[in-house]
Amino acid sequence: MNDQNRDRKMKNDTASDASVNISMMMQKFMQLEYNIEHPTYDTELSFYHLVSSGDVEAVKNQNYMDVDAVERGILSDNTLQNLKYHAVVTIAMVCRFCIEDGMEESMSYNLSDYYIKLLDRAADQKTVREIYYRACVDYARRMSKIQKYKLMSIHCVKAIDYVNNHLHENIKAADVAAYVGLERSYFSRLFHKEMGSTISQYICEKKIQTAKNMLMYSDYSCSEIGQYLAFSDGSHFALAFRKVVGETPGNFRKKNYRKHWVT
Repeated sequence: MNDQNRDRKMKNDTASDASVNISMMMQKFMQLEYNIEHPTYDTELSFYHLVSSGDVEAVKNQNYMDVDAVERGILSDNTLQNLKYHAVVTIAMVCRFCIEDGMEESMSYNLSDYYIKLLDRAADQKTVREIYYRACVDYARRMSKIQKYKLMSIHCVKAIDYVNNHLHENIKAADVAAYVGLERSYFSRLFHKEMGSTISQYICEKKIQTAKNMLMYSDYSCSEIGQYLAFSDGSHFALAFRKVVGETPGNFRKKNYRKHWVT
C-alpha cells in the first residue's frame, strides 16, 4: 500500500469512527432525556441463568421477558425489525448458556435455529412476542428436565433413554429392566421412587406425547399413528389417549391440527 492510499484509508477510518461516536452520543442523550436505563449486565446474566437453571415460573415472571421494553435500546428504526433483533440476540445467548449447563449442543442449536426461523417469518409484533415467550419457556422447561436427570440414578437415566429410543416398539417393563441391568421388581420400585410414576405409566405417557405431536403436525391418520407407536389396535390407542389427554385422538386433531404453525 503506497503512502497516498494509506492516508486515504486513515481518513476514511477517522470519518467512520467519528460517525459512530456521534451516533453513540445521540443515543446517550436520548437515554438521559427520557430517563431510560439500559438493563445492566448483571440483569441480563441473571435472566440467562434463570433459563439455564430450569426455573420455569421465575422465567415467566421476569421483566426481561418483555422483549420490547424501551430500556433494551434501539437496534433498528423499524419497530418490527427492532423487536426481532432483540428476540434473536436473547435466544442466541440463552442457547449458549443452556449448553454450558448441560443441554446437548445439537439440541440447543437446533432449538435456537427453529425459533429464529419462526421469528424471521413473523409478520407482526404480537407474533414476535409470542415466539420469544415460547422460546424462553421451552428452553427453561427442557433445562428443568435436564437438571432433574442430574439427580437420578444412572439406571433411571438409561431407562428413560431406552424408552425414548423404542417408542415405536411394544416396550415391556422387563425389557427395560434387563437393559439397565437390574432385577425387574427392584427396578420398578427404584423407577417409581425417582420418577413418581410406574415404568408402564411413563411409557404410555411418552407414547401419547409423541402421538399428540404427530396429530398436530403430520398427516398420518389416527390408526397409522397408533400402529407406529405399537398399540395393539385403534381401540387400545384411543382408550390410552383419552385416559391421558381427556379426549379422543380425532377430537384432539380437529382442535389442534397445525394450530401453532406461524406462516
